[in-house]
Amino acid sequence: MAKNVSRTNGKSRAPSGRGPSRSQRLGVFSWFDRRFNLNHWLGGHLPVQYLDRAVWVALLLLVYIGLTHHAERLIKDTDKLKRRIEELRADYTLRKADFMKAGKQSEISKRVAPLGLVEAQTPPEKVVVKVIK
Repeated sequence: MAKNVSRTNGKSRAPSGRGPSRSQRLGVFSWFDRRFNLNHWLGGHLPVQYLDRAVWVALLLLVYIGLTHHAERLIKDTDKLKRRIEELRADYTLRKADFMKAGKQSEISKRVAPLGLVEAQTPPEKVVVKVIK
């Protein structure tokens, strides 16, 4: 079996200048702890019994923020659609009035006058067909 060269008599050897030790490079949590000094607020230790509640509250906050953002976007889209409906309703009313005016007999006679068509002065005659039995 190979001999353990990293430990001597149960004690670890001193680091050999290869960079920061493991305790110095723990990562995000150690940086966060040094930056915000949580030991002062938490009494020197992390109360693990509250960790699940803290994660639950953080999750609820994220859901709340997401739902609020979604609701605001829906309100904005609804307002945009209401404005579009009002524009289309105004356009419909304008076109309907134009078509009603263009369908009047006086307007039609003005349009066909250049073509040589004039309004009949005599009423139409009834055509009667006799059926022989």
